[in-house]
Amino acid sequence: MPVVPPARRRVELIAVPLLAALCMAFIIGAIVLDKSSASCPPASWHNRVNVTLGGDLARMANAAAITACSGSKCVPLSPTFARSSANFNNLLATHEKDGWFFNVGQLPPTVLTFRVYDSTGNVLAQQSNSLNWTRVGGSEICGGPMAQMNVLLSVS
Repeated sequence: MPVVPPARRRVELIAVPLLAALCMAFIIGAIVLDKSSASCPPASWHNRVNVTLGGDLARMANAAAITACSGSKCVPLSPTFARSSANFNNLLATHEKDGWFFNVGQLPPTVLTFRVYDSTGNVLAQQSNSLNWTRVGGSEICGGPMAQMNVLLSVS
């Protein structure tokens, strides 16, 4: 029976398993860290909500501003805070031909609370809506623009 020299036995018992473990760690690390072969482009979109008023025509005619709030963050600021600004009128959403439009950022909230204000800052109506956004571009990994949400806000 051939006798294996002690130096070779040391290599077989220590170096080979150590090298195999190092290779496995490298392969597993490469698999875990490789989420995508390409990096994501910078986000250049804004998701929008279109609000249309419905209900009492007289109260709808008095609507001067609307805010959309998610938690304590509102777009734009409510009239109470905006009045102290030099650009009061620029901070409030204004009515466009087809409704009131809000840019809610690249990661849109799932619930928004809308408030309608008259020209003196009094609340005419308040309504919370759950929004179910649908992606219309980009990818699941990098994100992308969502379809515009349309909300009917009842003013009574």
